[in-house]
Amino acid sequence: MDLAVEQAARQITAEIVARAPEGWAECVLRAHGGRRGTGVYGSGYVVPSRPGSHFSVPSPFESLASLASRFRDSHGWESIALELTCRPSGAFELVVFRDALKPEGHREDGWTLTLDPDFRPSEPGAVDGAEPSDPRRAGDPAEAVERLRAVLRQDAELPSSERQLPAPVTEEQLATAERRLRRALPADLRALYLEADGDGGSEALDGYCWLSLDRALAAHDEYIGVPTWFGWGLGWRQVVFDADPPNTVRRSSGHPGWLPFATWFDGNYFAVDLAPAAEGRPGQVIEVGRDFTTGPRYVASSVTAWLGQLLGQPDPHTPQQAGDGARKLVVSALDEQLAPGLQAIHLNDARSPVDLAPLSATTRLRRLHLNRCTTTDLSPVAALPVEDLTVGLAAEADLTPLTGHPQLASLAVASETPTDLAPLRTLPALRSLDLSRCTTPDLALLADLPGLRYLALSATQWAALIAADRLPAHLAAARIAGAPSLTAALDLLTALGVDTSTAYRLSG
Repeated sequence: MDLAVEQAARQITAEIVARAPEGWAECVLRAHGGRRGTGVYGSGYVVPSRPGSHFSVPSPFESLASLASRFRDSHGWESIALELTCRPSGAFELVVFRDALKPEGHREDGWTLTLDPDFRPSEPGAVDGAEPSDPRRAGDPAEAVERLRAVLRQDAELPSSERQLPAPVTEEQLATAERRLRRALPADLRALYLEADGDGGSEALDGYCWLSLDRALAAHDEYIGVPTWFGWGLGWRQVVFDADPPNTVRRSSGHPGWLPFATWFDGNYFAVDLAPAAEGRPGQVIEVGRDFTTGPRYVASSVTAWLGQLLGQPDPHTPQQAGDGARKLVVSALDEQLAPGLQAIHLNDARSPVDLAPLSATTRLRRLHLNRCTTTDLSPVAALPVEDLTVGLAAEADLTPLTGHPQLASLAVASETPTDLAPLRTLPALRSLDLSRCTTPDLALLADLPGLRYLALSATQWAALIAADRLPAHLAAARIAGAPSLTAALDLLTALGVDTSTAYRLSG
């Protein structure tokens, strides 16, 4: 084992030395590897005569994959994090640990530490809630079959469209599917499957593929039936937006009550919604999948209505409160024309201090990021349903306007002057916090936040908490920001109660 790892480390070191810039003194390679691939993160050469310059590091993916495979076989680690420090002499130090540690994208982003790998932040629509105000299904089985035939006739008029549909499913197969889903299928979709078991992959529904019942169930189990999770690097501030019209679809990235039935083979699916929100209808059609991890798109009141849309027919049962455009806006200034339906605003490099008063028009705002700009007053945020806030505070600003905010779940604060964290005690939904760019006199109160599950701090801030014996007790994940070594990240992981005795170290 050691010989094979040393050979791989020497091979990577030789490649780094061979491609190094003139005058370099050291190179640090940080990587992550596993069955799904490898990645190089936050790595770089140190050239003392050219401070601030960036020099690309080779990406030895084959050697990294080999290392990951060896540690999987020897330690049972499904994926690994590693740091390789090289010098012009060819000397190296290698540190490897399992994926409880993961390097972030840039060197100053540090490391993400996973303490509880099974914990997932909850989503607003993930659990069963109130029944829809109108529980009647909008679809019509006979009309759905007629519209299916009309769409197929329309498709058959195209060249090379001579297709024969698969045989229909049986009532017994439908009943088995419903037991598996623990929900009844809408009558119009059942009627279609009693006509044919999908279109055999022929994309006969206006370019969409109608899935067989088995493929629909497989897609449900693998992609659609559970919330999407990309790891703590992104997941600590995850927000699921509302659909348009509002409150028709659950605010979830995945739900067992969604059954995909058609796709364009782009990672997205049309699904019947068997567990709608209060203003939705059972059996309505939504779009979910790869491009909808921040929330589904409402499409039609039923499969019948969706087929009608393919034929150019309106949907009489769609709620009248239509959406008002994009949910997300990226701007460099706020103005008075902000659409009420906006749910995310990223304000980049705006002239500071930024007046947030125009936000009063965005009554559905869930995410607000002030990037590389500051504000003096957070009062306009207090009245908005913001769940994810990134903010830079000017010298005279503080967190007091956020006191008692009922929905704020993730907060990142940057400040060059001391910031009083006392208002954090009053935030009932707060679960994720990033203070790594914030100057604050009292980090100890973080131990008094029972709902805190993610915390990002600088190495100096973590050291202060450890020295005060005031580490939060219920963290599921953490980040050590800046450019600490993997060894420093391991030390923090140990302080947070994770056994790191199996970390692998090698020098040569």
